[in-house]
Amino acid sequence: MRSLKEQITFLVMGSIFFLVVSLILAFYFQTRSTALMAAETKASSDLATAEAIIDLQYPGPWSVNAGNLYKGIFIINNDFKLVDHIQNLTGDSCTIFLNDTRVATTILEKNGQRAIGTHAATEVTDVVLGSKQQYIGEAEVVGKRYQTAYKPIADTNGKVVGMLYVGAPRTFYDTILYGSLRIMGLAGLIITMIIGLFTWFFIQRRVVEPLQDVIRETRQVALDSSGQHLPIQGSNEIGELTQAFNQMLDRMQDITSELGLVSPQALTKRRSDKPGVAQPVVLKQPEDDLQAERVDLPDTEAELPKGLNRVTMKEVHRFILHQDEATIQDVADGVSLSKVTVRRYLDYMEQQGLVVVEQIYGAVGRPLRIYRSSSRN
Repeated sequence: MRSLKEQITFLVMGSIFFLVVSLILAFYFQTRSTALMAAETKASSDLATAEAIIDLQYPGPWSVNAGNLYKGIFIINNDFKLVDHIQNLTGDSCTIFLNDTRVATTILEKNGQRAIGTHAATEVTDVVLGSKQQYIGEAEVVGKRYQTAYKPIADTNGKVVGMLYVGAPRTFYDTILYGSLRIMGLAGLIITMIIGLFTWFFIQRRVVEPLQDVIRETRQVALDSSGQHLPIQGSNEIGELTQAFNQMLDRMQDITSELGLVSPQALTKRRSDKPGVAQPVVLKQPEDDLQAERVDLPDTEAELPKGLNRVTMKEVHRFILHQDEATIQDVADGVSLSKVTVRRYLDYMEQQGLVVVEQIYGAVGRPLRIYRSSSRN
């Protein structure tokens, strides 16, 4: 069974981990969309740049003659200097097609040779050659995925005789995208670990240790009715629990004190009520004690209000009788009871006429209540 500290820590770390993963996924989809849009914008811009360079270097219309593609008077087939120049300026690969066949390109095949004579993807030719429109988007180029831009090449009669292409490998954008994700993931992991450690020590200090103190002292009270007050740390539920324990400890100590006040005379009386039990010799008590024993107290404990004890009430009355007069504090100190408990006994004894009360008024504050046994009046 996991401890409370581990459960809370794992809950916090799990929540943070879930939040970090959610942020990374949101970042991924948002960045992916933005990156693709930026790639398409760059491809379209680079395509226009490539067309301007070709028109500048090779003025004249496009045409086809004897299976070769011409720009003005210049033959484009195998003109690698032109496409390499465009690649150096734009950073993109460049290809010039005769219909759907590459006649000048920077694209290399697996053997390292330029991909002359290879064909464009069907998804591209359907749009560019068939519909005479630009194609901007992802496409397969010699077995690899590229972010591309294609434009139809038309002769003076408006007939599409080829295509102009620029593009960059998809892996280039994926590297940027996934590199950012890795950085975010590492940062999220570090933040999660830091928060997890902070949570671990915070719970240990502010939750687990106070609870362990309450558990330890509760066990001590259960074993021998002893214990000590615990410091109240804060006003949260842990503080309320500690305060409740201190109140319980006060009550337990009051009960223990009351039980410890049972007099030998009371024990003797209880033994005498049992048949067959040898009767101890009882020494003669002083006159005041005898007078206190003869006080007209209720005959049975059941007649007393709830929470009051006949033996304890005798002890309280005996203390007042011996002292002639006493305050609540005097009685509490003399019989080892709390002031609250003593006040309940004295209020009841006053109602029964066992004690009389005199109030002494001072200059300020509440009047001082002095108790005397009615048997001395």
